[in-house]
Amino acid sequence: MSRLAILATLVVLGLSGSDAALADERMVAAKKDFDVHCAPCHGTDGKGRGPFPPGLAKKPADLTEITAKYGGVFPEDRVFETIAGLDLPEGHGSRDMPIWGDVFITESVGKSTKLEDAMKASDDTSRRIVALIRYIETLQAAP
Repeated sequence: MSRLAILATLVVLGLSGSDAALADERMVAAKKDFDVHCAPCHGTDGKGRGPFPPGLAKKPADLTEITAKYGGVFPEDRVFETIAGLDLPEGHGSRDMPIWGDVFITESVGKSTKLEDAMKASDDTSRRIVALIRYIETLQAAP
């Protein structure tokens, strides 16, 4: 997926919703996703101190410092790439965290082999990742 396509997805799916109820519902779902998928390594506060890190080869990132790391701007496209697994190292190297885009698509599509279901799963996954990005953005440390 190109950077332009990712940005377009972010704009269409995550940044344009003016319906407060829908936004609240997505934030509740995003917090649940964070608690289930991210907190075991990054901790419920996002500081990289979840219950799993002692057994990991590399300490999980402190998600509260993303904006600071990028000069005061929260890098939505970069965070999307990381969560979705679009930032794989060249040469088929390994990455430190699961490819949540694949996990979310698999959860959504189940055992279906229909193209329509796969396309819907992809759209649902993009929305889910965008909501998770919005949640992670709320964890950013004050400047």
